[in-house]
Formats: sequence, C-alpha cells, structure tokens
Amino acid sequence: MSATNKPAAIALAVPCYNERGRIDLARFTAGAQAEGLQILFVDDGSVDGTAGFIGEKIADDPRLGLLRLEKNSGKAEAVRQGVLALLAQCPQAEWIGFWDADLSSPLAEVDRMRQFHDMEGGSYDAIWASRVMRAGSEVSRPARRHIFGRLFATASGILLGVRAYDTQCGAKLFRREAVKEVFGEPFISRWIFDVELYCRLGHDGILEYPVKEWRDVPGSKVKIAREMFRVGGDLLRMRKVYGKAERRSRRPRD
Repeated sequence: MSATNKPAAIALAVPCYNERGRIDLARFTAGAQAEGLQILFVDDGSVDGTAGFIGEKIADDPRLGLLRLEKNSGKAEAVRQGVLALLAQCPQAEWIGFWDADLSSPLAEVDRMRQFHDMEGGSYDAIWASRVMRAGSEVSRPARRHIFGRLFATASGILLGVRAYDTQCGAKLFRREAVKEVFGEPFISRWIFDVELYCRLGHDGILEYPVKEWRDVPGSKVKIAREMFRVGGDLLRMRKVYGKAERRSRRPRD
C-alpha cells in the first residue's frame, strides 16, 4: 500500500470562514502527503466562495475532504463538527485534532508533537501546541497579541484554575478515546472554547508542546479590541458551569 493510500493515523479538522483569499491549499496538500495526514476542511458558512474554491481544488486528493456548514456558527462549533465527523470517517486514526487554516504553524509540527508526547511518557489524552518564545525556536507574533495572550492566561487561571501557558494556539491533537467525551457537547463560547476543552480534559490529561515554528499571518478574523468584553463574559459563564476545582484526567497514567 502506498503512502498516499495508507490510512492516516492522525486526522485534522481545519475550520474555515471566508478564507478563499489566503488559504494555501498547496501547502496543505504537500503537508498531508509528507506527514501522512487526513485533513477535513470545515467551511463555517463562508460568503466569499471558500467552500466552492476548496472543493474544486481538493476533488482529486483522497487525503483532503470538505464539510460544509449551512450557516456561520463560530470557530468552536466548526471545530466540534469537524472533529466528530473525523471520528466517524477515520476509524484508523489514533489522534484527531484541529489546525488553523492560516498554517501559522506548519504541518511538520504534527510529527514533532507526537514525538514529544512519546518522549514524555506517551500517556496523555491531548497534545497542545504552545507558543513559548525560547532559544532554538521561531515564534513571531505581534506584541499586542502576546500581551493580550498573557492577560487572558492570567484571567483564565484566576477564574477557572487553568494552568496552561497557552490555551489558544490553534494546533491541537486529541487521543481518539477522548474525542467523543470532550467534543460531544456544544461549547459555551464561539471562540475561546479551548478553555472549555481544558476544563473537560483536566490539566493532567494535557501535554503542552513548545512549538518549533509559529508565525503570525495577517487577516485573522478575531479582533482583540472587539472581543475583549465578550471574552470576559464567556469566562464568567464557564466559571458557573465548570467551577474552579482541579479536574484530573479521565485515564490513569501508564
């Protein structure tokens, strides 16, 4: 069986909303082939022809697929629908996750994440990329986004007991057995659902991987000034649902 036809051990959902002008499908095609991935693009009710554009370009590639949502529901629901679809479509996939459409982290990071997981004992429910600026890495993000990220991490830590350095990096993998439980119910927030994933998994179930490469790509749909108050409200709603008590992993470590 060729590498192209071999069932993928890792499947990724890629949420897309009005991405026609900046999504690099050639990089996704090359990355899926090189890394042995199954990729499902989830069009979140785009109005710029994103779905048609993607569908036409990937029609002949068995490793790439498209799920179209009728209306815009937000990144959280697009990711949730995509991950659950992959759970059903890819029975051989050991890990299922999601990746940002702008490829701010290249798909080469997928294998690095899995290798890092194995080095750390290989018993976690999830591997989350984390944008830690360190020697030997290439992490480039605007100062305002970095500052907002640290403020957000502080707020989520105070309100929900979140210990993760970076919950919002859009590159995450989940062990197959964990997917149905943590993605089964809709999220409270349209955007900061990653914090809810943390609450559902528990900090003992998550391994943070410091990315080797991450570069900010202009054109993000999230506008910091506009989202600040909404984020605060979402965190307070999460506090009511999840509380602040530490939650342990559902699976015992090996």
